[in-house]
Amino acid sequence: MTIFQFPQFSPEAAKLWEEIPEEFQEMVLDNVFCSHCRDVVRIVDYSGSVVSGDLCLEGNCAICGHKVARLVEGS
Repeated sequence: MTIFQFPQFSPEAAKLWEEIPEEFQEMVLDNVFCSHCRDVVRIVDYSGSVVSGDLCLEGNCAICGHKVARLVEGS
């Protein structure tokens, strides 16, 4: 049985994440490249922070558990 954690965001990251419509949030979570699987996967057990004004999601690959990250560039 796999247990997933609730996302943890810095206050700035939470604000940026909430500005993204829910349907696009799901698209972002499902579109992360895993270098171990060499494929696009879903990110799980992720946290969010702001790096150079952009939202950075860091977590694990839903398939193999390898560390993955996704940068969501600001406008």
